Amino acid sequence: MKVVISLILMGFFTISFAQKSDSTRWLKVCELEIGQDEKWALDGLENCIITSKNVIQKYDSAGVLQFFQSSKSFGRLTSIQSINPMKWITFSEEQQLICLLDNTLTLSEQCIDLSGFGIGNATHIAVSSQSDKLWVLDQLNSRLLLLSLGRTNQFQEISNLKGILNISMIASIQEWNNQLFLFDAAGTIYQFDVYGSLLSANKFENIMDFAVKENNLVLVQNNQLLLYNLAVPEKKLIDLPIKNVFEVKISGNFFYFRTENKIYKYTLLFNQ
Repeated sequence: MKVVISLILMGFFTISFAQKSDSTRWLKVCELEIGQDEKWALDGLENCIITSKNVIQKYDSAGVLQFFQSSKSFGRLTSIQSINPMKWITFSEEQQLICLLDNTLTLSEQCIDLSGFGIGNATHIAVSSQSDKLWVLDQLNSRLLLLSLGRTNQFQEISNLKGILNISMIASIQEWNNQLFLFDAAGTIYQFDVYGSLLSANKFENIMDFAVKENNLVLVQNNQLLLYNLAVPEKKLIDLPIKNVFEVKISGNFFYFRTENKIYKYTLLFNQ
């Protein structure tokens, strides 16, 4: 019997990969076009947002275009992320602006100028699990801010990142279940709790990108997925269905892999 199993479930590492090579296979669901320098994001309902020059496009779980809007007023987008299926947030490093969009990609509130928080140069954002809160990395001042979108004068701060972590450049940040993950250019992923205390630091080689689900890191490494269980810890490797993947995202039971000009949606089948 063939059963679709999400590798991101808590019990994933009970599955043995010391099996025949045909014990698993990837099943492609759909694929979408994306430009080389464009941005993309997913929500919890497997809707996919893709930027295309000065337009933001929203595709449903089957890859059918649902909405599109001009993005000229938001500035050149550095990132777009889902707060929930009804709300999206855009970030422009060039203009130091964050803007909120509704589920039809319409601007729902006035954009927020990050300079109002005394931020020297915001380079990355990460939506928080806490309601209407957003992590912002102020790379210039080596600090992380947890901003309240509803009350723009309130925030929490993790200061002196360079001194605490002994790093100079953070490549990306993301939060999962009230834990914040920082990925530096040298390949180390740092894990913080909700209070800003460092929980772990794990060094990996040749990592292109990573996602987090439950207690697992899902990393793109040398045309493979490296799955690292933070609780054990334990590592597993599985071959990717396509080559030259440099970004990975997860929504539900589905994996999304980005190459130079395509986004591929896959699920993994286990033969039992």
